[in-house]
Amino acid sequence: MQEFIASIEGLLLQIEPDEFWPAMVFCIVICPLSFYWMVRWYRNARKIENIPTAKIRSAAQGYIEIIGQSLLMDGPKIISPLTGKPCVWYHYKIEEKVRTYSSKRMSRSHWKVIKEQTSEELFLLEDATGQCIIDPDHADVITTHKRIWHKRLENRRFTEELLLENELLYAIGLFKSVANIEQKKIKEHITELLKQWKRDPKQLLHKFDSNRDGNISQKEWDRVRKTAEWQVKQQQKQQKQQTKMEQLHVLMNSPHNDQAFILSNISEKKLIKKYKLKSLFALISFFSSGSIAIWAINTRLGL
Repeated sequence: MQEFIASIEGLLLQIEPDEFWPAMVFCIVICPLSFYWMVRWYRNARKIENIPTAKIRSAAQGYIEIIGQSLLMDGPKIISPLTGKPCVWYHYKIEEKVRTYSSKRMSRSHWKVIKEQTSEELFLLEDATGQCIIDPDHADVITTHKRIWHKRLENRRFTEELLLENELLYAIGLFKSVANIEQKKIKEHITELLKQWKRDPKQLLHKFDSNRDGNISQKEWDRVRKTAEWQVKQQQKQQKQQTKMEQLHVLMNSPHNDQAFILSNISEKKLIKKYKLKSLFALISFFSSGSIAIWAINTRLGL
C-alpha cells in the first residue's frame, strides 16, 4: 500500500503544471457543488416524506403534493421529436463524441451536446376528485422511461426521457386555482375602474357626493370603492355564466428555492429512497474531491 501511495505521489510531481492545476481546480469546484446537491436532494426526500398527499378538489393554495393519473389536454398530441412516441412530457439530448489533444499530443475524448430539448406543453393530472393542469417548466422529472442508445458510425449518443399518458404520476409543487388567480385580477380591474371614474370628476361628484359639498369625503370614497368592487365582481360573474367556465387548478414551479418542483412516475416510497441515495453519493463526492485536492496540492508543494 505504501509503495502504491509513493508511486502516486511520484506521478503527481511529474505531471506538467498546465495539466495538474486544471485538475485541482476541477476537484475544488466539484467539492462545493457536491455539498449543494447533497443538501438539496436530502431536503427533497424529507419534503416528500413530511408533506401529506392532498386531493385536488380540497387542496389548499400553496406548496402541496398530489398523486393521480397523467392525461393529455384537448388539442394537438405531444410527440417526442426523437422517436415519434406519443407522451405528456419529453426530454431528449443528442451528443457527439469529440477528441481533444493536450500539449504533449495526448488525446482525450468526451461527449459534446449538440442538441437538447425539453417539452413545455401543459398536460393534466387527474385524481378521484378532479383535474389539475401541470405546467412542467423547470420541473425535476424522474421517470422510468429513459433510454440511451448510440450510432457508432456517426459517433453520436442519444438520450430520451418520457412521461406517458394514463400512468401513475407523483407531483409536488406550487398549487394555484383559477379563483385564487382571479382575485388578483379583480383588484387590478377595480383599480382601473377607479382611475376611469377619476378622469370624470363631475360624474364622480354627481354619483357619490351625498352631502353636495363639492368634495368626496373619506366616507364617500369608501362607498366609491365598494361600488367599484361590486361592479367588477358582477362583470366577472356574468362572464363566468356566459362562458360556463369550470374551476381550474394549476401545479407549477415555486419561486422559492427550497420548494422543489418534482414530477415522477415512480412510487413515493421509491422516490424518497432515490433522493436519499443520490444525497449519499453527493456526500461521498464532497469528501472525496475535497480530500484528493488537499492531499494532491500538499504533495505537489511539498507541505
